Amino acid sequence: MNPSPVLRGVPVFPLPGYYVFPGTVTPLHIFETRYRQMMSDLMDSTGRFVMAPCAPVADAAPLGQAGPVLPELGALVEIVQTEELEDGRWLILLLALARVTLAEVPSDRLYRRVDARIVPDREPDVEQSGPQRTDLVAALQARSNGDWGSVSAEASVGQLADLLLHALPLQPEQRHLAFTELDAGVRAGMALAWHAAGEDESPGE
Repeated sequence: MNPSPVLRGVPVFPLPGYYVFPGTVTPLHIFETRYRQMMSDLMDSTGRFVMAPCAPVADAAPLGQAGPVLPELGALVEIVQTEELEDGRWLILLLALARVTLAEVPSDRLYRRVDARIVPDREPDVEQSGPQRTDLVAALQARSNGDWGSVSAEASVGQLADLLLHALPLQPEQRHLAFTELDAGVRAGMALAWHAAGEDESPGE
């Protein structure tokens, strides 16, 4: 299989512990000067950038590096809704498109840039995916009272797992573990186990 093409010089937004799972929509508040500049640039381009769930700044930046160390994996996101406030801040909604590997490159802007490459899921075989799909759909319906949006009948196990992970009240360590797991079957197993554990802990009527 040929590797995915490299997306060159994509803006990157490092944010400690902020994991966005592909296929989900999430809000973001833009207020720093560098990211206001990024928003201005993005409005004239693709509207896509990379969310990088970096480590806490106190644990990250080595001497001479500007900002936190970037993770190996981030999420390519696309701006789907914007509101620019009178003071220059932005309220935006992001659609997460895919996991990507990151390689930082020089930037002539206030914000940082990376070369990004989309990382495909390793999907389970047909025998395993059938039962997992059924369980994932049931879990999604339970988590959202049946109102979990329109998902294509051809949605993969990985896509369904990411939707469920987004809906679960996970700890930061769980989100990191799930986001960085590229085997869709394993990731689905995590999501289903955490969903079941949450149901077991629910108070009885």
